[in-house]
Amino acid sequence: MAALIVSSDRDRRVRTATRRLLEQSPPTSMHLNVHARDDAFIFGPSTRHLHGSPRMREQVAGASFLISPAAFFQTNVLAAEMLVRLVLDEVARVPSQREGPRRILDLYAGSGLFAIPLALAGNDVVAVEENRLAVADGEAALKLNARARERCRFVARRVETALTTFREADVVVLDPPREGCAAPVLRDVFGRLKPARAIYVSCNPETLATDLAVASRHGYRIRALQPVDMFPHTAHIETVAALATGYNT
Repeated sequence: MAALIVSSDRDRRVRTATRRLLEQSPPTSMHLNVHARDDAFIFGPSTRHLHGSPRMREQVAGASFLISPAAFFQTNVLAAEMLVRLVLDEVARVPSQREGPRRILDLYAGSGLFAIPLALAGNDVVAVEENRLAVADGEAALKLNARARERCRFVARRVETALTTFREADVVVLDPPREGCAAPVLRDVFGRLKPARAIYVSCNPETLATDLAVASRHGYRIRALQPVDMFPHTAHIETVAALATGYNT
């Protein structure tokens, strides 16, 4: 999948170069994104599908995903599978608080990297994500994962807003952006919902440390902490932290 990002699609040079590429060596899938503003973001708000499949298909931990060019998905798929396996293994250790499947709340869910494999494993999952493009990808991917369709649903809302509507969960999975979880999210998860287990997937050790300190003040203890080298030859790592209430294992 190739995405050509330009400041204006009215430039004749853009049209000429795009046409030449599609005629001579077309990629499997191609999109054109217009990003007119000079800011720190890669993609602008407008993406146009030019050629091939509108989404890229990827396999992670036995689940099929459909990915749009402007929606976030882990670039290191092998390491992403390690993250998913760590989360699945941790959830498998948690007994349901009632008869039936475990109830899992997946916050900052993206296009369902954790939600869909968790649903395939027999859990009931609610995936909360504010990026509607990612939610559309996740809902499209559910059509490829028949066993997950009835066990996973996406909620296209901000985590801070959606979280207030939930009353209970056996497990909460958090995969926030680099700035970590907003204070109301930490307060609602660890102070009100109080799941038997919380699994925090972090791409920033500094904000992870800060947020884990908040969880500890609500009576949670770190059960396991596993770094994953998502970006070899850089200082960046992902960390999967498993938290349990008190000293429960």
